[in-house]
Amino acid sequence: MFSPLLNILTEYGGAVIAGIITGLICKAYFATQMQGKIREYQQDLLKSHSKILSLEAENDQLQKRLKQVEISFAKDGIVLN
Repeated sequence: MFSPLLNILTEYGGAVIAGIITGLICKAYFATQMQGKIREYQQDLLKSHSKILSLEAENDQLQKRLKQVEISFAKDGIVLN
């Protein structure tokens, strides 16, 4: 009774184990590929975020300069009238 089952296991056991190992290797390969892409996306996000912060700082400086110019122009306009 156990003999045919044992024969099947010995006959196909190596192929099953090889298939499982191949599946695990493929899974590990694709997982590392995804991790690499995720790291690239995170680096792109960080670069974009730093660019946004620098542009916001420049925008604030330009707004301050604009207010100063408006104030000085208003004073000069009063003097000219």
